[in-house]
Amino acid sequence: MADPKDVRRVSSQANLPATTALLAQHHGDVSGVVIRMTPMGAYRLFGVPMSHWEAPDLNPGHLLPRILRLLPEQLREAAPHERAGLLDRTLLPLLEAGPRISPEVSWAWHELHRTRGRIRAAQLAAGALWSVRHLERRFRQQVGRSPAAIARILRFTHAIRLRDAGLPLARVAQLAGYHDQAHFTHVFRATTGLTPTQLPVDRLDWSSALLPLLAPGAPV
Repeated sequence: MADPKDVRRVSSQANLPATTALLAQHHGDVSGVVIRMTPMGAYRLFGVPMSHWEAPDLNPGHLLPRILRLLPEQLREAAPHERAGLLDRTLLPLLEAGPRISPEVSWAWHELHRTRGRIRAAQLAAGALWSVRHLERRFRQQVGRSPAAIARILRFTHAIRLRDAGLPLARVAQLAGYHDQAHFTHVFRATTGLTPTQLPVDRLDWSSALLPLLAPGAPV
């Protein structure tokens, strides 16, 4: 959506928290299994530093251990009522055996959500008793984005909800932590490619969670 020239065809993907809006289209029926998880959950599950996820549209099957590479095909062939059990049996052991999340990263993640992104990295670092540089390094390892990037996502998400609730844009900008309405409009255009008034209400289904699609389906 933010860059209409950026067109990709994928059937199964895993991405970091998005910092720009995307327009997804498909033709015909779509089938698949979508797993929503926090970036830290994905880090524990796959055991791969999130800083290595910069390539767009990673195939989640390729991130799994070699013995589990056929999981997407197994999900596709399983009956609908069997899929949850298959995922539990396959993924929960990986989650339990995966790398642990730093308590400081977990705390900073929750603080970012509690404040809806209206907290600076320096404040988070001070609360974690870390330097800003160390906090950013650990965030990139376990979250994949910097604290500032997550804060931008959360502020924008909050602003979208306020706009969709019918608040005036000047009030939206104030409550979401932007300098003024012009600043909000600038961020909105950079994120979506449109102005706040050009994008219909409820058009964005925005989430700061990771969305790996594990079962192949129609191109999206």
